[in-house]
Amino acid sequence: MDDDRRDLIVSLCTQVGMIMEEVSLIALDGRGDVNAIHARLDRLAVAVDDMALLVAAAQAVARGWS
Repeated sequence: MDDDRRDLIVSLCTQVGMIMEEVSLIALDGRGDVNAIHARLDRLAVAVDDMALLVAAAQAVARGWS
């Protein structure tokens, strides 16, 4: 794998880790009313979608690895 591909994959995976870190506190927070809980769940769902897209992009880049 060339260095540019490796760097891109590392960058995409780093973004996944940053999202995980950002939403971990949201995931662990059980406070608030029903609306607050729904808002947190919505935020987590968006984060999961974003992470899935980033991982899929990293996989697409890695497919060319020989």
